Amino acid sequence: MNFICLLAQQATALSSSDDSWLIAGFALFGVALVLFALEFVVPSGGLIATLCVLVVAAGVFCFFMHSATWGLASLTATLAGAPIAIAYGLKIWSNSPLARRVVLSQAIEDQPRANNVKSPSVAIGTLAVAETTLRPIGWIRIANDRHEALAEEGFIAAGQQVQVTGFDDSTLRVRATPC
Repeated sequence: MNFICLLAQQATALSSSDDSWLIAGFALFGVALVLFALEFVVPSGGLIATLCVLVVAAGVFCFFMHSATWGLASLTATLAGAPIAIAYGLKIWSNSPLARRVVLSQAIEDQPRANNVKSPSVAIGTLAVAETTLRPIGWIRIANDRHEALAEEGFIAAGQQVQVTGFDDSTLRVRATPC
């Protein structure tokens, strides 16, 4: 921290009337905002978020090069605002169409629970068709009856044939059958 303050004092002594560092700092913060928003839209495995953090650090450095006051103000705003921005971004993102595609959908849980009870008419070994994608929970169709099912291993695509292997409470356990 002392090193940054020393750099800021030297930069102030060299050019006190030059606002190029200030402009660069604001420009980098603007780029960081764009990258932050892009992180919630483009699945990058954290690469865009890492780039965003580096751009913010460069922006804070530019503010320190302009003056210690601007540097400390930008550092304080970043440290205080980042957790708030992340929480708000996640709140907005969780209601987006992308989040609904990535995260297990509520639509499966909102379906009517007809034919969802443990039924003696469904025997272990019964073949069925996955009506929805099982991630790992979804709906299967046995004859004309719809049942909630739990995939034993991984995801099972809609339309794939499954076999009943057991029961968990009132949910059928199923396994994908080879084609």
